[in-house]
Order: sequence, then structure tokens, then C-alpha cells
Amino acid sequence: MLHWMYHLKIVNQMMNYRKISFILSLITLIFINGVSARQAREDSPQVAALKRSLEPVMALSLKEIVALVPEASGSTYIGCPNCRGGAQDLNVLTWEYGMGEKVQCRFCKMTFPNATFPNNKQKVIVAPSGTKQVYNYYEDPQGKAYYFEAHAWYERWKWVQKVAAQFTDLWEATKDPAYADRAAAILGRFAQVFPDYAVRFDYPSRPLQFFAANQKWPYEGLQPYRGSKWNWWGYSDIPLDMARLYDRLQKGYDWKRMDQLIQVKTDQKIVSDLLLKGYDHAAANPEIYTNMSPGMYEDMIAVGKIVKDPRMVDDGLKRFNAFIEVGFFADGWWKEGATSYHNQTIGNLGNVVRAAELDPATMPFYKKATDVSKQAILPNGRKLPINDTWAYERTPGKGTDQTVSRLWPALGNALLGTGTGKDQIALNINWSGNYGHSHYDNGSIILYASGEELLSDIGYTHTKYRGATIHTAAHNTVVIDQKGQDAGTVEKPVTGRLKYYDDTDEHVKTIDLDASPAYEIAKTYRRRLVMVHAAPGRDYVVDLFDVEGGASHDWFLYGMCEEEGDLKFSIAADKKLSTLVPEWGGNKMPKNQYDVDLKGTRFHSYSFLRDIQSGNTNGYWTATWRYAQSGLRSHNLSQTGTEVYRFRSPSIRMAEEDNNKLDNYMRNGIMQRHNGGKSSFLSIHEPFTKDTWIDSVYRREDEIIVKYKLNGKQVVDKINLSDNKVSVSSSAGWSYNSGTPRTGIVEGLDQAAGKWSLKLDQAVTKVAYVRLDFPGGDTHYYPVSAVEGRQLKLKDDPGFTMKNGQIKYHTFPHTKYEGILRYTVFEK
Repeated sequence: MLHWMYHLKIVNQMMNYRKISFILSLITLIFINGVSARQAREDSPQVAALKRSLEPVMALSLKEIVALVPEASGSTYIGCPNCRGGAQDLNVLTWEYGMGEKVQCRFCKMTFPNATFPNNKQKVIVAPSGTKQVYNYYEDPQGKAYYFEAHAWYERWKWVQKVAAQFTDLWEATKDPAYADRAAAILGRFAQVFPDYAVRFDYPSRPLQFFAANQKWPYEGLQPYRGSKWNWWGYSDIPLDMARLYDRLQKGYDWKRMDQLIQVKTDQKIVSDLLLKGYDHAAANPEIYTNMSPGMYEDMIAVGKIVKDPRMVDDGLKRFNAFIEVGFFADGWWKEGATSYHNQTIGNLGNVVRAAELDPATMPFYKKATDVSKQAILPNGRKLPINDTWAYERTPGKGTDQTVSRLWPALGNALLGTGTGKDQIALNINWSGNYGHSHYDNGSIILYASGEELLSDIGYTHTKYRGATIHTAAHNTVVIDQKGQDAGTVEKPVTGRLKYYDDTDEHVKTIDLDASPAYEIAKTYRRRLVMVHAAPGRDYVVDLFDVEGGASHDWFLYGMCEEEGDLKFSIAADKKLSTLVPEWGGNKMPKNQYDVDLKGTRFHSYSFLRDIQSGNTNGYWTATWRYAQSGLRSHNLSQTGTEVYRFRSPSIRMAEEDNNKLDNYMRNGIMQRHNGGKSSFLSIHEPFTKDTWIDSVYRREDEIIVKYKLNGKQVVDKINLSDNKVSVSSSAGWSYNSGTPRTGIVEGLDQAAGKWSLKLDQAVTKVAYVRLDFPGGDTHYYPVSAVEGRQLKLKDDPGFTMKNGQIKYHTFPHTKYEGILRYTVFEK
């Protein structure tokens, strides 16, 4: 589903492409110096500036003002048939007051319709009132329709609402009824035409469809909320902004002034034919609890309070309460597992809380979900770019002063971190299931160090390359048989299984992940990460990925998305290849973001690997990325027979959602391929600022030896990764041991007064975490606050209950288990 922050990004981009238009001046002048016109004095500079900006519209008669309101439904999504710039058919063609029913491409500047792209087709709709609504459009030779006029209506529909708000501001500041007349006329006219607005299916890269204006859900062939009367989908069919203007005008405006222009009791018509009809259309859809739902709940509650309709308020509150239970993991994450959509969802829930005047202190789970928004960030403030997360999103300010580790076991994600200031390092690994807006990237890592996102994840895009970005091959993980990971469902999730996690040691933080559910054919698909903190700014990562199943295993590693930089190998890789697409793979290129093919028979993800060069290795080699301010050297201890590749691929982030620029910006990547039953990919990733600092890396029997200098002295670290144990010893005087596992049976879960306690079958010593092994193989990790003999006190709600031999999650995905619940603790 479309993310609202994308709209904001496009607006910001428009500021760079063209001079601020009259429309944008209307939007921005309300807040000159941070004070709205309705808060300002009549003689204030803010009011004077707003008056000047509205002079062209103020010069119109009231009848001309009324004529500004579109009489038919507009169309949101439309691309440019000339240059095909932008993405998702959104914010490509623009409109300004004075352009009539024409629009202009913000990329190639062509105005439509024109002689080359004329209106050559027409659709006529008869509205319930008997009025004929004529939709002229251009149809290209391939049969794609471009509704230029209808898009102008949509843009005018947005603009005239803003104008009504401006006039209301001026009326409140000046008490001049001439301003209120114009706002009231716009509201009244909307109430007149809204019942005739055709319901439409308006979606990017899909044909525009119309349904009868008085038809409510269901609409043939459409999912709930995809048919809309007011905005571009059904979640936004309740006109909250218009309701708020109506509420403001109710405080002193004489509606009789509209008797001749609109009708007697115009204010009542606004309620009955605009606000309530909008609610009825939205509420007729079945509740499906998506990331857009909370925005509708706010509309229901806020508008219900304005029109004094308790039915609407109760409806919004009922849905809100159910939503909290249905849509969140136990660790507070929104079920889709994308930071952008989590923030959107929790932000809109906050609007509901404020609209309903609820007390957040009485909703601990709401606080937990809000905390996730604050925690899921990289040190530079960028929102953690997992799954469908916009990489441009950042928290206000400069980021974090200190990085600490985060574990979100229910979602399936962890961030290992340490350091302060410029020495912060963050290593993220994802093993979440696929519940919407997901990428097929189980076991994938992101590495932030030396002030940069050195191993990147592209994140979200609406461009035609979206299918490539969600594919396994676009992530820092392993691809089996050149095919993407399996698509999971609620019934058959692909969520990985966390086997070990420890973030408690000063020098070593480690994680052991079984990601094998990602591939049905995988017998082993296991990644172990050991992050070693030698000193401030001296951190490295031991990365071991074991794979069994399938015929070939491709291990990918991608550098930065924001800067291509330079990539050098320590071995020869000078054999040029035109493609790595397998013989059975498709070489077609996608036309839009919906061209997704995980198996690769039509659009193979390897098609996006360019300038490929290959070589062979039978042992140690390095790949070094260098950028303007940072770098990364990966020391690779490869199996015999491993093929090595380097390539460039579209970074996509830098194209700023313009399809025409996707191939202008690249990032460097590497791939190791090993054929055969079993593969083991071992690397040590060394971030650096100016110069590399590790002297040598080699393997001696079961130990990995890393040598470097600290304060002029040679330091030797020995890392041992046995099957279920991690140990590190350093000549600098410290050591680490993952502990001795102890397993048993959980006999009960006590929940009382907001406390959670596991009753074990034996006493254990002090531990920081407990792993719960559920029937069927699922695992979850939980932090422990205290140990009292056989009682493990958990820091937080584990999200499930145990009763009569049944284990049931009351949080998403509401899984039920029958059987014995086992535990594993690691005693040190």
C-alpha cells in the first residue's frame, strides 16, 4: 500500500524542479513565521501576505468560486506518455490555477492534451441525479488510457479544499464574512456534487474503473477499500478536512447567506450529503486491519464528534481496540515489519488517541509500539531500511549519540551495536516472515560503521525496478539455485529461527540464526555473526554462512547505495561476462513496480547485474570498497572451487523515484558461487575510515585468527565457531564464551499484575535471555529480568498464554501450538 511519506518526498522533489507555484504559496503562507492566519491579528504581516496570495481567487464572484469545485470524480494516477518519467504514475503530471483542464509533466514539461497526445476517446457516465459526466481521455496505441482532464479535476479538487481553508483562516482573523462566504460556498458545492461522484478504482499502472455513485461495497473484482468516492481509495472517503472547516464556520458564520447560492440550510446539507455519505461509503467496507485503517478510525471519531453522531465515534473506537490486538507482534512491531509502515501505522494510531482523547498511559502496548519507532534507526538517524522502508526517512536531528543492541524476536530482526559518536557500529540481520511489504531476504545483513551504511539494503521504491529490490539476490544473503526465497503466508510462515543471541558482553556480540524456513529445499541455511569490539573505532564482524540443499549457492554482498566508490580485489577477476542469468531465466525487463517474479522465469533478478567480471579462488582473498569518507574490506576464506564475481547494479536510491534515472546510479557488489551439496562462506568484514587496520586473517584448524595493532602493540584474536558454541580470546587481555546450554521443559507461565514468569522444570543460574522452543520448531528469544530458582522473570509480555496444554499467541500472528514447550538457557 502507498506510504504517505512518499507524497511528501515528491513534493520536496518538486521544489527542486520548478519555481514555487501559486498553489504552493497558498499551502505555505498559512504558516509564515510559524503562526497561522487564524491565530494572527487582522493587521498582522501574516494576514496581509495571505490576503495578497488569495487576491486572484478573491476577485472571482461567488458563482465563479462554486464553479471551481469539480463536478465529477478526478483521477489520481497518471503517467507521462511522452517521457515516461517519475514512478508509480504519481505526481508526474502537475496542475496550477489558471491551467483549466490541462496538465504539465514535471519532467519533460510537455502540456497535455496536445496534438500529439489528443483526447481521442470518451467515457460518459450518467450520475444518480441524471447529470451526464463526460470523461475525455487519450488512448495510446497499446490501449493505455490517460485521463488528462480527470487528473486536472483531481488536482483542482485538492487545491480548492486548501483555498477553502485559507478563506476560513482569513475570516477567523478578520471577521469579514466575505471570506467565510467563499469557504462556505466551496463546502456547500461539495455537498451538492458529492452524491454524484462516481466510485472509481484508481490505482497505479492499472486501468481506471468506474462504478455507480450510489453503489457501496462490494465492487466486482476489487478488494475492500479499493473503490472510492472522495479520495483515491476508500479509507479516505470520510472528508475530515471539510468537516473541520464546517466545524470552524459553525462558530459564528450565518449560513443563511448561502440560501440563494447553494440552498436553504446549507450547513445541514454538508452534514447529510457530504460528511455522512462519506462515512457510509467507507464503513460499508469489511474491516481488514491494514496499515491504512487507523487513518479511517481517526476520521470516524473526529467527524462523529463534530456532527454529534455517536454511531461514528463508537465505530472508530471499536475498530481501534480490535486493531491493536490484531496487527502487532509481541515486541511492538507492526506486522509488516517495515520501519516506514510501522511508523505510519503508529503515527496514525496516535492521531486516533488524540481524536478520542484517550490516555496513552493506560495503553502500555501502544507505548511499546511507539518505542520501536524511536529505536529502529541507524546511527545517522536513517530509519532502519528493512523490507519496504524508505531509505530517505530519518529521525529529526543528527541521529544517535550511542548505539545499543536491539532484539525484536517476534518480528524476527536484531541489531547488534556498540560505540558512541563517530565510532558507532550497527549490524542488522533480518529473519522476518512475509506479511505484506516484505522482502525475500531472510538472513540478510546491513552494516553501518565509520559513519556510513557500508553494506546497504536499497529499501523501498515504487519504480519499475521494485521487483528486483525485493528479490533475494538484491540483498546481502545467499541465493539457492538462482531463485528467490519462498513466499510465506500466515499459515506457512518463512520466519527464521533464532538459535542464539547475546549482546551482554563488552567486546563480543553474537547471533546464530537458522533461516532455513526461507527455502523449502534448504536442509541448512544458517548464518552466524560475531561482532568484535577491539577498541573505539576498531570493530570487525566474523560472518559464517552455511548452506545445504539445492545445486548452487550464490553469496551476495553489496556496498553503499549513496556512493558507488571504488572496489578492488586482491585476486584476478578479469574474465568478462555478459550476464549471470541462467539458461532457464527470463531476460525481459519490468515495465512497472508490479512486475515481480521470484523464480525468475520472466524477469530474472540477475539481469540487473552489470559489468560482470569473474575469477576463481581456492582460499583467502579480499574485496575492498573505498569511499570518500570511509571503506570496508572483506577478508574471505573461501572453499576450494569457489567462483568469484564483481559487478555493478542500480543503487535505485539515488534515482529519487524517477524511472528514467534508474541506470544512472550504481553500487558495487560481489558474489561468491559454490556448487555442490554443502557450502560454507566465511568472511571477516573490516570497516575503516582512512586506512585498513587489520594486519592478517587466516584459519588454523577450527580457529579464525585475526591480527592487528592497538596502541603500537600486536593483538591476536582467536575466534572459535564450533557447532553450538562461540568463544573468543584476545591477547589484549579479554575473552568471551557463549556459555553452556541447558534445556528443559516449561511447566507454566504465570501472568499477574503486568508481570510474566516462566516456571521451569529445574533451577538455573543467572541468565540474560531464554530461548523458547515451540512444537514444530519455531523459536523465540526473551530477555530475563531475574532468576529465582525455577522461576524466570521475563522483562516483557511474551505475547502468548499457556493453558490446558495449549500455547496460544494473543499477538500477531496468533499462532496456536499443541505440545510441549521447551526452553534453552546458556549459563556462563
